[in-house]
Amino acid sequence: MDEGWAAVSAAAIGVVGTVLGAIFGYLGGRAQARGTVEGVELNLSGQRADALRRAEVDACALFVDACNRALLKLSHVRSIAELDGDQVHMLSMYGVGCRDDLLRELRDIQDECLLQQTTLFLRAPAAFALEAIAVRQSLATATDGMYRWLAARAGRTENEQEWRGEALARLSRYGQMLTKFSTDAQMRYSTEPQSLHQQ
Repeated sequence: MDEGWAAVSAAAIGVVGTVLGAIFGYLGGRAQARGTVEGVELNLSGQRADALRRAEVDACALFVDACNRALLKLSHVRSIAELDGDQVHMLSMYGVGCRDDLLRELRDIQDECLLQQTTLFLRAPAAFALEAIAVRQSLATATDGMYRWLAARAGRTENEQEWRGEALARLSRYGQMLTKFSTDAQMRYSTEPQSLHQQ
């Protein structure tokens, strides 16, 4: 083999080696870049899932808090409704609100429950959001029963005791539904985030 042919062969081998090196470098760099992009996408996806879960948990907590305050206010209204005028006046001297004040506060809390239920509806899966709607509707039913009893009591109507029984039954149902919803929420949010979408 002459020196010219050896030089050409060496140059060709060098070119082929350089080309193959470039190809393998390109493919390796591309695979590395793809892996980096996939890692970033996975990280962003995880952050997004965490943010969505946190928003749902916060919306649920605010809804349950408002509903519990409504239950407490309904219980106060019920307690005041059982008293006569002199007893209510005496309690007002110790900072216990009158029936009208309590009813006004109850209406405000009901409005808040509706707003929080709407927020939860936008953040939670459909089945869980529907449970929240049922709780809020039960609150409306309990409040309606309380209004009817108070009206019957104020008018000293014959069916006052009947409405009292109905109001207390509705209040009890609301309390039970709220307890069940709160327990379900606690179970739901004590699980790992990955399983949330399956519930």
